[in-house]
Amino acid sequence: MLQSIDLKTKIRLSFALIVMLMLLLKLDINSYLKLALFALAYVAVAYETVIAAFKTLFKRFRMSEQFLMSVATFGAIALGDYAEALAVLIFYEIGELFEEYASGRSHKEITSLIALKPQIVRVIDKDGNELKVKPRKVKVGQTIRVLAGEAVALDGTLKNGSAAVDMSALTGESEPFLYKKGEEIPSGGINMGSVIELTVTKDNSNSSITRLIELIEDAAANKSKPEALISRFAVYYTPLVVTCAIILALVPLFVAGESFSDWIERALVFLVVSCPCALVLSVPLSFFGGLGAISKIGVMVKGSIHIETLSKLTVLALDKTGTITQGKFKPADFIVDDGSSKSELLSCVYALESATTHPIGTAIVNYCKINGVELKKAEAIHEVSGYGIEGIIDGKKVAVGSREFIEKITSRTDLDQSNVIGTEVLAAVDGRFIGGIVLNDEPKAGALEFFGSLKSLGITSCMITGDKESVAANIAKRLGIEKYYAKMLPEDKLKAVKDLKTKSTAVVGFVGDGINDAPVLAASDVGIAMGQFGSASAVEASDVVVMNDDLRKIPQAISLARRTYKLAMQNIVFVIACKLLILVLGAMGIAGIWVAIFGDVGLCVLAVLNAMRALTWVKVKRGGTIS
Repeated sequence: MLQSIDLKTKIRLSFALIVMLMLLLKLDINSYLKLALFALAYVAVAYETVIAAFKTLFKRFRMSEQFLMSVATFGAIALGDYAEALAVLIFYEIGELFEEYASGRSHKEITSLIALKPQIVRVIDKDGNELKVKPRKVKVGQTIRVLAGEAVALDGTLKNGSAAVDMSALTGESEPFLYKKGEEIPSGGINMGSVIELTVTKDNSNSSITRLIELIEDAAANKSKPEALISRFAVYYTPLVVTCAIILALVPLFVAGESFSDWIERALVFLVVSCPCALVLSVPLSFFGGLGAISKIGVMVKGSIHIETLSKLTVLALDKTGTITQGKFKPADFIVDDGSSKSELLSCVYALESATTHPIGTAIVNYCKINGVELKKAEAIHEVSGYGIEGIIDGKKVAVGSREFIEKITSRTDLDQSNVIGTEVLAAVDGRFIGGIVLNDEPKAGALEFFGSLKSLGITSCMITGDKESVAANIAKRLGIEKYYAKMLPEDKLKAVKDLKTKSTAVVGFVGDGINDAPVLAASDVGIAMGQFGSASAVEASDVVVMNDDLRKIPQAISLARRTYKLAMQNIVFVIACKLLILVLGAMGIAGIWVAIFGDVGLCVLAVLNAMRALTWVKVKRGGTIS
């Protein structure tokens, strides 16, 4: 900490401290010299505080904590207590320096996670020449080169071989990720192997590391209720304290036999100990430290207000596809109606699903490509949200989608039922049912552990999915999900979350990753988005982002949020209780100015030290995470 203090400040404080000790020891010094030394020492430590106090008073018409300190020193000087006047300012400034150091450490803990964004990118032109340009000038489709040990500046697909990339800054994972040719590498990772080349897939404004920086900036703008309360409290609190101090100083006017000097000293004690620094500094620092700790495990919280909500979570609802499950579907069975063929079914579904990016459609497209299915041209493609897709193929009207969608189009309720439990994609041509594909989707690694952790935290789990009843029931049974809603359209998901919130004590969170999850994420008490593969709208609508899509990070984040909120409450209760005790003792004449200084600076240091514990909860080293 000493290294972070500039030389000028060290000289000022050292000189003032020496003069204060001389005055306390009552050394035999000429009175004029003593007064001159005091004046110099007072100006050295007081000028910034006094100027700030009166600037705030006359420009913003508000009494600050600096105003409290200034008035307290003026009173001590009036009483001839020069040592006490210096002590108030010296220890106040020491407390401020300590807070700056602690706040700087907290800020460093978070910004170190995004310091990996390179300022220069190596772009390979058409002639194979390497050009060094700024990231914002690189366009999608260009080729960039990343040397060993360098950070990946922009998201891109790997052009050659394989690459081991340290993604700990983004995801908190200790083990490097191994990427193969054709796979997308997010920006922010460090190339751990040989030189690699990437084809840029996202420009600088949409890159993973830029999104992370924006999330951190959003976090700084959003305050928790206790933090915002403390800030508002400080505005109205100071005038009240000054008024009470004036009343204390004027007691001898109304009570016979009382000494003005005695009651003015009590008023000074009241002013010093009433300074709200310990609360104003330690509560935001507690939440800021919590934000840093949670970010280290690969989870970004957009502000301390969401830490508070996360800590009080009682119900967590989740989307299924891509959130609970891998979102990597595989055709497991085929339904072919009389008069139709499997090739006709596949060609129709292939043509329409090629126009979508939904995981189910992607799985069917990949299957058709591998099996050499002919890709026919589809025209007038129209997506019916939550149901399916319609289009024209070879002059025929083709529809692909859910059972309800196809039943409505074909006016049939006797469509073939498959015994295989899975997600159905049915098809109809000119209103005639031709068949369907049944796909399976496996739960993500760690999903079972995730739901077990939720239960141990006392949080009720709930799955909300657009899939059919049998699929939802199967996943819920396998993973121990306590409650589920099946066959939910986007508007139904929103209604389900609102219904969960109707319970007065329920604090409901929702986890999702798709575009259709954005309204639900925004409507829930705390929206949690899967950030690695989640849609931009889902990430934007959410309050919390899991950077590597690992469900197991969510219970860890909830635990850290609870510890953070508890830490902030500890500071509030501890500081207020101690200050009230010293205020009562000071008003009774038992506690003097030195006790008041401890009640201000001492409590501030203790509260800040307690808040800084959040910085030690999770330690990150390059290439790994240690919890």
